[in-house]
Amino acid sequence: MSEVWLGLPSANIKMAKKTFPEWKSRGYKIAAICPDRLYDEYVPITDVAIKESKNFGYSGWPKSVNIICKELQNVDIVIAAGDDMYPDKNHTAEELRIQFINYFNGTFGVMQPTGDKFGSLACPECEQICGSAWLGKDFRNKINKGNGPMWEEYWHMYADTELYQVAKKHNCLWIREDLNQYHEHRLRKTHNFKPTIPSGNTKLAHDIYYKRKKDNFLNSEPI
Repeated sequence: MSEVWLGLPSANIKMAKKTFPEWKSRGYKIAAICPDRLYDEYVPITDVAIKESKNFGYSGWPKSVNIICKELQNVDIVIAAGDDMYPDKNHTAEELRIQFINYFNGTFGVMQPTGDKFGSLACPECEQICGSAWLGKDFRNKINKGNGPMWEEYWHMYADTELYQVAKKHNCLWIREDLNQYHEHRLRKTHNFKPTIPSGNTKLAHDIYYKRKKDNFLNSEPI
């Protein structure tokens, strides 16, 4: 299907009500996994709302993205972002979909807008990420031996770091400094923000990532 969807888990209904209309106004469709208690509030602001209980509770950002990608397996592009992010204001979804397909000569690719220099994008010494990535249909359905675009060992942190490295490894990463998907992060204006990892999964996420990096991201190959 010639469509671009924003696909994400979301539990911040106040932020979703602020950002989702911005995506919709530029021609994007939205699929969100949400807490059961907020389901009725997500239905009118999304095209597809999925209760967390359908998947036995919240299962982390990467697995949630994979679940949505499976639901939308025939869609040209799914954007894996956060509910505190906005679409680029200077283009419609259709304009960028056409650019994406023309650049990759198909849909096996990852496009990451980097015009908003925040977090790791403002930290040259940091590992870079695909934190609001455009995921093409063939990439989503084939990468990681067909198991989805996100590596599910992660709960949240480092999943987007691995996505960047895997797309780079397979020569299908397009960095777009000319596109700005503004990130209204809660810490954005509080200090000179650099990426931090919540205590509790710091060591686990770090160890998984660097072990997989050492092994050249084993089993990331496309089918």
